[in-house]
Amino acid sequence: MTEKTFSKGAGIIPDFFHDILAYIIPGYSAIILVVMNNSIINGQGFDYFKEIDFLTISIMFLVAYVIGRFFEQLGKIIIHSKKNNPKWSLIFDEKSTDYTQEFKESVNEKIKSWLINTFDEKFLEECIKDKKDDYFNIIQFYLRERFPAVALYEKKQNANIVLTRSLSLIFVMNIIIYFIMMFITTECENINFSWTATSWILVNLLFSYVFYLRFKQDRKYHAMYIFENFMALKKLLKSKRNSTKNTKK
Repeated sequence: MTEKTFSKGAGIIPDFFHDILAYIIPGYSAIILVVMNNSIINGQGFDYFKEIDFLTISIMFLVAYVIGRFFEQLGKIIIHSKKNNPKWSLIFDEKSTDYTQEFKESVNEKIKSWLINTFDEKFLEECIKDKKDDYFNIIQFYLRERFPAVALYEKKQNANIVLTRSLSLIFVMNIIIYFIMMFITTECENINFSWTATSWILVNLLFSYVFYLRFKQDRKYHAMYIFENFMALKKLLKSKRNSTKNTKK
């Protein structure tokens, strides 16, 4: 494994596919869920989907992108909180068992010795105390600049995070949208209990919960990817420098 390997970026999805994962899929999901709400309320089944033509799909593509962008920002505000932040807890939370204590201490020392060239010694201590991610962001920027392939794969991870976060929010909000559509289109005296509607609500709740769990897992995987690459690539560059020095001698 060489530094050149991490500079190629071969086989990594480009920006277009990032947008597909992060925005188009959640946007289309939101549109389809609303259409299914209408089908369930009016008892139309899936007949609507048979009438969709190419022009409709093209327009929906643009609408889906806008909706996906909206839910990206909304999800960041509502769901992407600082609580249970894996960036911080993986290394500095004593209760975390994802890494051994020895590995945590090793990462801690590597980060501290690396950052001391640019920042004061108290920089990392302040991040640890206040649960800030400034140190993590600096590592992230370093890997992005030095190793483009790392940055490209990280883009895929970020797309997955946005995807699962948006879908979790979309499914739970669809329940609210369903009730709003039902009260708008149906007179109160005609509203009756329906197993289909109940099942639909439960399915939305289930999917929202599953995607939320997946979102939390994706966030952790992303943090682990950055930490582990930082450790591995620092060793790679160190061994490369040592081999260069020995060659010169």
